[in-house]
Amino acid sequence: MTESAAEPFVSRFSIPRLLVWVALSGGMGAAGLFMALSGEGAYTLLVGGAGTLMFGGIAAILAVRMFDRRPQVIIDNKGLYVRSHGEKRIALRAINTMRTDDVSRDMTKLAIFLFKPAKYPIETRHRRFIYRLNGSIAREFFGDVWIWTTHLDQPVDAIIRAIWAHRPMTEFEKKLAILEDAALGDS
Repeated sequence: MTESAAEPFVSRFSIPRLLVWVALSGGMGAAGLFMALSGEGAYTLLVGGAGTLMFGGIAAILAVRMFDRRPQVIIDNKGLYVRSHGEKRIALRAINTMRTDDVSRDMTKLAIFLFKPAKYPIETRHRRFIYRLNGSIAREFFGDVWIWTTHLDQPVDAIIRAIWAHRPMTEFEKKLAILEDAALGDS
């Protein structure tokens, strides 16, 4: 029973998806600007200005991401690398469970729960801020590591398959696989 090593899995930002999101958020920012400039009161100026800043900021961030061609997710024999989580590779055997949350057809989050999350802390400031902002429900909602596939060039199913393909088997799992192959060969 010889198995060849699985090919490394790499996912980057998807330019077509980012273009759509830049257009949508830019359009919302423009609508906020129109509201702010055409409104007659302080309320419309405040709400329109806030909408312009929020959606315009999102559009700007996503536009910058179109030029970032670095891998965002890597899965290989060294482990799982999620750029937005941090630089440290996460051992695939450290993964306890995974859960997908579908917000819509194109917005899926893969929440990964680790056996020892303290061993792989969130290193990026923006992710730590989001985690702390959500308080005690953060782990339940996000997991220990989370991957939004909204802006990536690979779907969540491909990420899960790559994790399973690269996850090393324990000795017990190898023995079970041999027994299963033998039982299938006898029938």
